[in-house]
Amino acid sequence: MSDDAITGEQIFTLRDFGLDLVVIGMAIMLVGVMVNNVLLDHILAMKIWVPSNAIFALYFFGRYRDWWDGHISDGLMCVTYVITLASGIWGLTQ
Repeated sequence: MSDDAITGEQIFTLRDFGLDLVVIGMAIMLVGVMVNNVLLDHILAMKIWVPSNAIFALYFFGRYRDWWDGHISDGLMCVTYVITLASGIWGLTQ
């Protein structure tokens, strides 16, 4: 962590890292969901999901330890799961 040379305020804190983790995890997860549900390539999807699951495990462990909040709204999580639901239904009907 470093301080701003002019204001003396911290530029980066560990609490900021949670948002980065969850955004990266969600992006990887959504790619895996699309590969699985739309392209129906289940093996490739699992290879994509493994890093995503590790990232989310780290993210939620950090939340549990109160290292970060993540600042992700329930609305964004809802949109993420609506995408997974819709693509899953689409995949099942193909």
